[in-house]
Amino acid sequence: MQTANIHLALGGNHGHTIQKWAVTPAEIAVLREIHGEASVFDIEPGEDVKRSGREERARLLEIYGKPPGSREMSAVEVLFPGAAARLFETLDELELDPSFYKATSRASPKKAEEPELDEVDERESATTDEPEPAPKPKKAAAARVTKPAKKSGKSLFK
Repeated sequence: MQTANIHLALGGNHGHTIQKWAVTPAEIAVLREIHGEASVFDIEPGEDVKRSGREERARLLEIYGKPPGSREMSAVEVLFPGAAARLFETLDELELDPSFYKATSRASPKKAEEPELDEVDERESATTDEPEPAPKPKKAAAARVTKPAKKSGKSLFK
């Protein structure tokens, strides 16, 4: 059975994220049932583990089983009903969108193409024939004349 390292958004809230290691595909299905479809992300496939479907179902029921006194079925029982239920064994069986998997490389900018020799020659000849025009002087802003403030005859303090 394949395992993976994942990030889990508790309750689907990406502000409350934890990491889980060596998670099986069946456990990913259970976590998505409990926390929401988009709660499991950055899936990084890992090592394989030897575990039968019954052993895995028993392990999942122990961890994610229904709380004592509850009449509702647990997520494990909903997804994998019956003692001999078929569990997901590989990540491919989950049919997850590739965006849920961990990115393995970073995007990089395109390198600028170098100009061909003909273009360089044309640019050089164009710059040597004509001198660059001088920048135009900016008009100076007229100095503003401000009037002095009027003095009030009233006192601010009594």
